Amino acid sequence: MEKKELFKYLIKEFHERKLPEVYPRALEIPETGKIVSLIGARRIGKTSYFFQMVGKLEAGVGRERILYINFEDERILPLDVKDLNLIFDAYYELYPENVDRELYLFFDEVQNVPGWEVFVRRLYDRGDLKIFLTGSSSKMLSKELATSLRGRTLAFYLYPLDFREYLAFRGVEPVRDFEYSKQRFELKKLFEEYLYEGGFPEVVLEAPELRKKILQDYFEMMIYRDLAERFSIRNTTLLKALTKYLVTNIGNPFSVTSYYKAIKQEQEVSKGTLLEYLSHLEDIFLIYFLPLFSYSLKAQAINPKKVYCIDNGLRNAVSFTFSKDEGRLAENLVFLELMRREKEIYYWKNGGEVDFVVKEDNSLTAINVTYSTSIAEREVSALKKFSEEKEFVPCIKELILLTKDTEKTENGIRYIPLWKWMLEK
Repeated sequence: MEKKELFKYLIKEFHERKLPEVYPRALEIPETGKIVSLIGARRIGKTSYFFQMVGKLEAGVGRERILYINFEDERILPLDVKDLNLIFDAYYELYPENVDRELYLFFDEVQNVPGWEVFVRRLYDRGDLKIFLTGSSSKMLSKELATSLRGRTLAFYLYPLDFREYLAFRGVEPVRDFEYSKQRFELKKLFEEYLYEGGFPEVVLEAPELRKKILQDYFEMMIYRDLAERFSIRNTTLLKALTKYLVTNIGNPFSVTSYYKAIKQEQEVSKGTLLEYLSHLEDIFLIYFLPLFSYSLKAQAINPKKVYCIDNGLRNAVSFTFSKDEGRLAENLVFLELMRREKEIYYWKNGGEVDFVVKEDNSLTAINVTYSTSIAEREVSALKKFSEEKEFVPCIKELILLTKDTEKTENGIRYIPLWKWMLEK
Protein backbone atom coordinates (compact mmCIF):
# COMPACT_ATOMS: atom_id res chain seq x y z
CA MET A 1 0.00 0.00 0.00
CA GLU A 2 1.34 3.44 -0.83
CA LYS A 3 2.40 5.75 1.95
CA LYS A 4 -0.39 8.27 1.37
CA GLU A 5 -3.05 5.59 1.86
CA LEU A 6 -1.29 4.42 5.00
CA PHE A 7 -1.33 7.96 6.36
CA LYS A 8 -5.08 8.10 5.70
CA TYR A 9 -5.58 4.98 7.79
CA LEU A 10 -3.54 6.45 10.63
CA ILE A 11 -5.38 9.77 10.51
CA LYS A 12 -8.84 8.20 10.52
CA GLU A 13 -7.80 5.71 13.18
CA PHE A 14 -6.80 8.56 15.48
CA HIS A 15 -9.98 10.52 14.79
CA GLU A 16 -12.28 7.56 15.40
CA ARG A 17 -10.73 6.03 18.49
CA LYS A 18 -11.37 7.06 22.06
CA LEU A 19 -8.44 8.77 23.70
CA PRO A 20 -6.81 6.61 26.37
CA GLU A 21 -7.40 7.73 29.94
CA VAL A 22 -4.35 9.60 31.19
CA TYR A 23 -3.21 10.84 34.57
CA PRO A 24 -2.60 14.62 34.37
CA ARG A 25 1.02 15.71 34.66
CA ALA A 26 2.20 18.83 36.47
CA LEU A 27 4.11 20.26 33.50
CA GLU A 28 2.35 23.33 32.13
CA ILE A 29 2.96 24.45 28.56
CA PRO A 30 1.66 27.99 28.02
CA GLU A 31 -0.03 29.31 24.90
CA THR A 32 2.61 30.23 22.33
CA GLY A 33 2.90 30.86 18.63
CA LYS A 34 6.18 28.92 18.51
CA ILE A 35 6.78 25.24 17.80
CA VAL A 36 6.56 23.32 21.08
CA SER A 37 9.13 20.54 21.60
CA LEU A 38 8.42 18.08 24.42
CA ILE A 39 11.63 16.24 25.23
CA GLY A 40 12.47 13.42 27.61
CA ALA A 41 13.61 9.82 28.01
CA ARG A 42 11.79 6.86 26.49
CA ARG A 43 8.65 5.72 28.41
CA ILE A 44 8.60 8.91 30.45
CA GLY A 45 5.03 9.76 29.38
CA LYS A 46 5.44 12.14 26.43
CA THR A 47 2.74 10.49 24.31
CA SER A 48 0.32 10.47 27.25
CA TYR A 49 1.05 14.16 27.76
CA PHE A 50 0.19 14.74 24.10
CA PHE A 51 -3.14 12.98 24.65
CA GLN A 52 -3.67 15.17 27.72
CA MET A 53 -3.22 18.23 25.48
CA VAL A 54 -5.41 16.77 22.71
CA GLY A 55 -8.19 16.11 25.22
CA LYS A 56 -8.23 19.77 26.23
CA LEU A 57 -8.00 21.01 22.64
CA GLU A 58 -10.75 18.91 21.11
CA ALA A 59 -13.35 20.39 23.46
CA GLY A 60 -12.82 23.69 21.63
CA VAL A 61 -11.83 22.80 18.06
CA GLY A 62 -13.01 19.22 17.56
CA ARG A 63 -10.89 16.13 16.91
CA GLU A 64 -10.81 16.47 13.11
CA ARG A 65 -8.67 19.60 13.23
CA ILE A 66 -6.07 17.75 15.29
CA LEU A 67 -3.52 15.60 13.46
CA TYR A 68 -1.45 13.07 15.42
CA ILE A 69 1.29 10.94 13.85
CA ASN A 70 3.55 8.52 15.73
CA PHE A 71 6.80 8.23 13.78
CA GLU A 72 7.64 4.96 15.50
CA ASP A 73 4.56 3.26 14.01
CA GLU A 74 6.00 0.32 12.06
CA ARG A 75 3.21 0.56 9.45
CA ILE A 76 4.74 3.67 7.91
CA LEU A 77 8.43 2.89 8.40
CA PRO A 78 10.90 3.53 6.93
CA LEU A 79 10.24 7.19 6.16
CA ASP A 80 12.13 9.70 4.08
CA VAL A 81 11.65 13.43 4.60
CA LYS A 82 9.94 13.61 1.18
CA ASP A 83 7.30 11.18 2.46
CA LEU A 84 6.21 13.73 5.05
CA ASN A 85 4.49 15.84 2.38
CA LEU A 86 2.08 12.95 1.88
CA ILE A 87 0.68 13.51 5.37
CA PHE A 88 -1.07 16.67 4.20
CA ASP A 89 -2.12 15.19 0.87
CA ALA A 90 -3.79 12.41 2.85
CA TYR A 91 -5.36 14.75 5.40
CA TYR A 92 -6.83 17.23 2.91
CA GLU A 93 -8.22 14.44 0.76
CA LEU A 94 -10.06 13.23 3.85
CA TYR A 95 -11.05 16.72 5.05
CA PRO A 96 -11.10 19.15 2.08
CA GLU A 97 -13.29 21.52 4.11
CA ASN A 98 -10.35 22.20 6.44
CA VAL A 99 -7.91 23.44 3.77
CA ASP A 100 -8.08 27.03 5.02
CA ARG A 101 -8.56 26.31 8.71
CA GLU A 102 -5.99 26.34 11.50
CA LEU A 103 -4.77 22.84 12.35
CA TYR A 104 -3.01 21.37 15.38
CA LEU A 105 -0.17 18.98 14.57
CA PHE A 106 1.23 16.48 17.07
CA PHE A 107 4.32 14.68 15.75
CA ASP A 108 5.54 11.96 18.13
CA GLU A 109 9.26 10.93 18.07
CA VAL A 110 9.74 12.98 14.92
CA GLN A 111 13.55 12.81 15.14
CA ASN A 112 13.34 9.33 13.59
CA VAL A 113 12.94 10.93 10.14
CA PRO A 114 16.24 12.37 8.83
CA GLY A 115 15.82 15.98 7.73
CA TRP A 116 12.52 16.43 9.56
CA GLU A 117 13.46 19.90 10.85
CA VAL A 118 13.42 21.38 7.32
CA PHE A 119 9.90 20.02 6.80
CA VAL A 120 8.71 21.37 10.16
CA ARG A 121 10.21 24.79 9.44
CA ARG A 122 8.25 25.00 6.19
CA LEU A 123 5.04 24.04 7.99
CA TYR A 124 5.63 26.65 10.67
CA ASP A 125 6.20 29.35 8.06
CA ARG A 126 2.71 28.70 6.66
CA GLY A 127 1.33 30.52 9.70
CA ASP A 128 -1.87 28.46 10.02
CA LEU A 129 -0.52 25.49 11.97
CA LYS A 130 0.13 24.91 15.66
CA ILE A 131 2.99 22.39 15.90
CA PHE A 132 3.87 20.12 18.81
CA LEU A 133 6.80 17.69 18.72
CA THR A 134 8.17 15.00 21.00
CA GLY A 135 11.61 13.46 21.00
CA SER A 136 13.71 11.08 23.07
CA SER A 137 16.95 12.70 22.00
CA SER A 138 18.71 15.82 23.21
CA LYS A 139 19.79 16.36 19.60
CA MET A 140 16.38 17.98 19.16
CA LEU A 141 18.10 20.88 20.92
CA SER A 142 21.34 20.64 19.02
CA LYS A 143 23.10 23.59 17.44
CA GLU A 144 22.09 22.35 14.00
CA LEU A 145 18.41 22.25 14.97
CA ALA A 146 18.55 25.70 16.52
CA THR A 147 20.07 26.96 13.29
CA SER A 148 17.47 25.22 11.10
CA LEU A 149 14.50 26.51 13.03
CA ARG A 150 16.04 29.89 13.88
CA GLY A 151 14.43 30.43 17.24
CA ARG A 152 11.04 29.12 16.17
CA THR A 153 10.91 26.50 18.94
CA LEU A 154 10.33 26.39 22.67
CA ALA A 155 11.56 23.24 24.43
CA PHE A 156 9.97 21.70 27.52
CA TYR A 157 11.41 18.73 29.41
CA LEU A 158 9.36 15.89 30.85
CA TYR A 159 10.95 13.95 33.72
CA PRO A 160 9.78 10.94 35.74
CA LEU A 161 6.89 11.61 38.10
CA ASP A 162 7.64 14.01 40.92
CA PHE A 163 6.46 12.97 44.37
CA ARG A 164 3.15 14.84 44.15
CA GLU A 165 2.44 13.19 40.77
CA TYR A 166 3.47 9.81 42.21
CA LEU A 167 0.92 10.27 44.99
CA ALA A 168 -1.79 11.12 42.44
CA PHE A 169 -0.98 7.97 40.47
CA ARG A 170 -1.35 6.05 43.74
CA GLY A 171 -4.70 7.72 44.43
CA VAL A 172 -3.50 10.02 47.24
CA GLU A 173 -3.99 13.80 47.42
CA PRO A 174 -2.11 15.66 50.21
CA VAL A 175 -4.59 17.45 52.44
CA ARG A 176 -4.17 21.01 53.62
CA ASP A 177 -1.45 21.25 56.30
CA PHE A 178 -0.59 17.61 55.63
CA GLU A 179 2.62 17.86 57.66
CA TYR A 180 0.55 18.29 60.84
CA SER A 181 -2.21 15.81 60.04
CA LYS A 182 -2.29 12.05 60.53
CA GLN A 183 -1.89 11.77 56.74
CA ARG A 184 1.80 12.52 57.17
CA PHE A 185 2.41 8.89 58.16
CA GLU A 186 0.88 7.64 54.91
CA LEU A 187 2.85 10.20 52.89
CA LYS A 188 6.13 9.20 54.52
CA LYS A 189 5.45 5.52 53.86
CA LEU A 190 4.69 6.23 50.20
CA PHE A 191 7.83 8.34 49.95
CA GLU A 192 9.92 5.34 51.01
CA GLU A 193 8.37 3.39 48.13
CA TYR A 194 8.92 6.30 45.73
CA LEU A 195 12.57 6.49 46.80
CA TYR A 196 13.16 2.93 45.56
CA GLU A 197 10.59 2.55 42.76
CA GLY A 198 11.18 5.85 40.96
CA GLY A 199 8.63 7.55 38.76
CA PHE A 200 8.21 5.90 35.36
CA PRO A 201 4.42 6.26 34.92
CA GLU A 202 3.69 2.77 33.58
CA VAL A 203 5.76 1.16 36.31
CA VAL A 204 3.99 3.01 39.13
CA LEU A 205 0.63 1.74 37.85
CA GLU A 206 1.80 -1.85 37.42
CA ALA A 207 1.60 -4.71 39.93
CA PRO A 208 4.61 -4.60 42.34
CA GLU A 209 5.89 -8.03 41.30
CA LEU A 210 6.22 -6.89 37.66
CA ARG A 211 7.90 -3.52 38.16
CA LYS A 212 11.51 -4.69 38.23
CA LYS A 213 11.04 -6.78 35.08
CA ILE A 214 9.49 -3.82 33.22
CA LEU A 215 12.35 -1.54 34.25
CA GLN A 216 14.91 -4.11 33.11
CA ASP A 217 13.10 -4.24 29.75
CA TYR A 218 13.29 -0.44 29.55
CA PHE A 219 17.02 -0.66 30.11
CA GLU A 220 17.49 -3.26 27.38
CA MET A 221 15.40 -1.15 24.98
CA MET A 222 17.52 1.92 25.70
CA ILE A 223 20.76 0.01 25.20
CA TYR A 224 19.83 -1.83 22.02
CA ARG A 225 17.24 0.39 20.32
CA ASP A 226 18.11 3.91 21.43
CA LEU A 227 21.87 3.45 21.50
CA ALA A 228 23.19 0.40 19.63
CA GLU A 229 20.84 0.76 16.62
CA ARG A 230 20.71 4.54 16.45
CA PHE A 231 24.46 5.08 16.82
CA SER A 232 25.66 1.82 15.19
CA ILE A 233 27.40 0.61 18.37
CA ARG A 234 28.83 -2.89 18.05
CA ASN A 235 30.41 -3.33 21.46
CA THR A 236 27.18 -3.56 23.46
CA THR A 237 28.96 -5.53 26.19
CA LEU A 238 31.16 -2.53 26.98
CA LEU A 239 28.22 -0.15 26.62
CA LYS A 240 26.14 -2.10 29.15
CA ALA A 241 29.07 -2.45 31.56
CA LEU A 242 29.78 1.28 31.42
CA THR A 243 26.12 2.17 31.91
CA LYS A 244 25.69 -0.19 34.86
CA TYR A 245 28.87 1.22 36.43
CA LEU A 246 27.53 4.76 36.10
CA VAL A 247 24.06 4.05 37.49
CA THR A 248 25.55 2.06 40.38
CA ASN A 249 27.74 5.05 41.28
CA ILE A 250 25.17 7.85 41.20
CA GLY A 251 26.22 10.82 43.29
CA ASN A 252 29.93 10.13 42.78
CA PRO A 253 32.42 11.99 40.58
CA PHE A 254 33.27 10.13 37.38
CA SER A 255 36.63 10.29 35.65
CA VAL A 256 36.87 8.94 32.11
CA THR A 257 40.63 8.60 32.50
CA SER A 258 40.35 6.53 35.69
CA TYR A 259 37.68 4.27 34.19
CA TYR A 260 39.74 3.81 31.03
CA LYS A 261 42.82 2.80 33.05
CA ALA A 262 40.76 0.32 35.06
CA ILE A 263 39.34 -1.55 32.06
CA LYS A 264 41.92 -1.20 29.30
CA GLN A 265 43.68 -4.44 30.26
CA GLU A 266 40.48 -6.44 29.78
CA GLN A 267 38.77 -4.45 27.00
CA GLU A 268 40.07 -3.31 23.64
CA VAL A 269 38.77 0.21 23.83
CA SER A 270 39.98 3.75 23.26
CA LYS A 271 39.32 6.70 25.50
CA GLY A 272 37.61 8.35 22.53
CA THR A 273 35.10 5.48 22.32
CA LEU A 274 34.26 5.89 25.99
CA LEU A 275 33.69 9.62 25.51
CA GLU A 276 31.44 8.83 22.56
CA TYR A 277 29.38 6.36 24.63
CA LEU A 278 29.02 8.89 27.44
CA SER A 279 27.75 11.47 24.97
CA HIS A 280 25.16 9.01 23.66
CA LEU A 281 23.99 8.15 27.19
CA GLU A 282 23.42 11.85 27.83
CA ASP A 283 21.68 12.19 24.47
CA ILE A 284 18.91 9.74 25.44
CA PHE A 285 18.61 11.25 28.95
CA LEU A 286 19.62 8.05 30.72
CA ILE A 287 22.66 9.62 32.42
CA TYR A 288 23.39 13.19 33.54
CA PHE A 289 26.68 14.78 34.52
CA LEU A 290 26.93 17.64 37.03
CA PRO A 291 29.92 20.03 36.84
CA LEU A 292 31.90 21.51 39.71
CA PHE A 293 30.91 25.00 40.81
CA SER A 294 33.68 27.50 40.27
CA TYR A 295 33.99 31.01 38.91
CA SER A 296 36.80 29.59 36.79
CA LEU A 297 35.52 27.93 33.62
CA LYS A 298 38.82 26.09 33.36
CA ALA A 299 38.31 24.55 36.82
CA GLN A 300 34.82 23.47 35.79
CA ALA A 301 36.18 21.84 32.64
CA ILE A 302 39.10 19.89 34.15
CA ASN A 303 37.41 18.57 37.31
CA PRO A 304 35.40 15.32 37.29
CA LYS A 305 31.63 15.63 36.98
CA LYS A 306 29.20 13.86 39.31
CA VAL A 307 26.93 11.30 37.71
CA TYR A 308 23.16 10.93 38.10
CA CYS A 309 20.47 8.71 36.57
CA ILE A 310 17.05 9.41 35.04
CA ASP A 311 15.19 7.25 37.57
CA ASN A 312 15.81 5.51 40.89
CA GLY A 313 13.70 2.49 39.98
CA LEU A 314 15.58 1.94 36.73
CA ARG A 315 18.85 2.33 38.58
CA ASN A 316 17.88 -0.24 41.22
CA ALA A 317 16.66 -2.71 38.59
CA VAL A 318 20.05 -2.92 36.84
CA SER A 319 22.73 -1.69 39.25
CA PHE A 320 25.35 -3.84 40.94
CA THR A 321 24.85 -3.14 44.64
CA PHE A 322 24.45 -5.04 47.91
CA SER A 323 23.04 -2.27 50.11
CA LYS A 324 19.88 -0.16 50.20
CA ASP A 325 21.89 2.89 49.12
CA GLU A 326 19.32 5.27 50.58
CA GLY A 327 21.76 8.18 50.60
CA ARG A 328 22.59 7.87 46.91
CA LEU A 329 18.94 7.43 45.98
CA ALA A 330 17.89 10.47 48.00
CA GLU A 331 20.57 12.58 46.34
CA ASN A 332 19.48 11.39 42.90
CA LEU A 333 15.87 12.38 43.67
CA VAL A 334 17.01 15.87 44.66
CA PHE A 335 19.01 16.20 41.44
CA LEU A 336 15.96 15.28 39.34
CA GLU A 337 13.70 17.63 41.32
CA LEU A 338 16.08 20.55 40.82
CA MET A 339 16.13 19.77 37.10
CA ARG A 340 12.31 19.76 37.06
CA ARG A 341 12.37 23.15 38.74
CA GLU A 342 14.68 24.33 35.94
CA LYS A 343 17.50 25.30 38.28
CA GLU A 344 21.09 25.91 37.22
CA ILE A 345 22.97 23.47 39.42
CA TYR A 346 26.52 22.41 40.26
CA TYR A 347 28.35 20.59 43.04
CA TRP A 348 31.18 22.07 45.13
CA LYS A 349 34.20 20.48 46.74
CA ASN A 350 37.04 22.08 48.66
CA GLY A 351 37.86 20.29 51.88
CA GLY A 352 34.16 19.53 52.28
CA GLU A 353 31.55 18.71 49.65
CA VAL A 354 28.25 20.39 48.91
CA ASP A 355 25.95 18.15 46.89
CA PHE A 356 24.19 20.96 45.00
CA VAL A 357 24.89 24.64 44.45
CA VAL A 358 21.90 26.40 42.91
CA LYS A 359 22.82 29.56 41.00
CA GLU A 360 20.02 32.05 40.41
CA ASP A 361 21.13 35.37 38.94
CA ASN A 362 23.62 36.63 41.55
CA SER A 363 22.52 34.41 44.44
CA LEU A 364 23.73 30.97 45.57
CA THR A 365 21.84 28.31 47.53
CA ALA A 366 23.85 25.40 48.92
CA ILE A 367 22.07 22.06 49.49
CA ASN A 368 23.32 18.91 51.14
CA VAL A 369 21.35 15.68 51.27
CA THR A 370 21.51 13.12 54.07
CA TYR A 371 19.16 10.21 54.60
CA SER A 372 19.97 8.47 57.86
CA THR A 373 18.68 8.61 61.41
CA SER A 374 21.77 10.56 62.52
CA ILE A 375 23.26 13.50 60.65
CA ALA A 376 27.00 13.29 60.02
CA GLU A 377 28.99 16.36 61.06
CA ARG A 378 30.60 16.54 57.61
CA GLU A 379 27.22 17.44 56.06
CA VAL A 380 26.89 20.49 58.30
CA SER A 381 30.54 21.54 58.21
CA ALA A 382 30.62 21.46 54.39
CA LEU A 383 27.71 23.92 54.20
CA LYS A 384 29.40 26.19 56.74
CA LYS A 385 32.71 26.04 54.87
CA PHE A 386 30.96 26.92 51.60
CA SER A 387 29.23 29.90 53.23
CA GLU A 388 32.55 31.18 54.57
CA GLU A 389 34.34 31.24 51.21
CA LYS A 390 35.16 34.91 50.65
CA GLU A 391 34.12 34.96 47.00
CA PHE A 392 30.76 33.34 47.82
CA VAL A 393 29.80 35.29 50.97
CA PRO A 394 28.06 38.23 49.22
CA CYS A 395 25.95 35.82 47.13
CA ILE A 396 24.77 33.31 49.75
CA LYS A 397 20.98 33.14 49.76
CA GLU A 398 20.29 30.02 51.80
CA LEU A 399 21.89 26.90 53.28
CA ILE A 400 19.68 23.81 53.23
CA LEU A 401 20.18 20.34 54.66
CA LEU A 402 17.62 17.84 53.35
CA THR A 403 17.13 15.11 55.93
CA LYS A 404 15.20 11.91 56.61
CA ASP A 405 13.09 13.44 59.37
CA THR A 406 14.86 16.33 61.09
CA GLU A 407 13.25 19.77 60.82
CA LYS A 408 14.74 22.88 62.39
CA THR A 409 16.81 25.99 61.69
CA GLU A 410 20.20 26.10 63.36
CA ASN A 411 23.35 28.16 62.79
CA GLY A 412 21.94 29.60 59.57
CA ILE A 413 21.08 26.17 58.10
CA ARG A 414 17.52 25.14 57.36
CA TYR A 415 16.92 21.43 57.98
CA ILE A 416 13.97 20.08 55.94
CA PRO A 417 12.66 16.50 55.69
CA LEU A 418 13.18 15.38 52.11
CA TRP A 419 9.62 14.05 51.66
CA LYS A 420 8.25 17.43 52.74
CA TRP A 421 10.63 19.41 50.48
CA MET A 422 9.55 17.30 47.52
CA LEU A 423 5.97 18.45 48.08
CA GLU A 424 6.80 22.16 48.19
CA LYS A 425 5.06 24.08 45.42
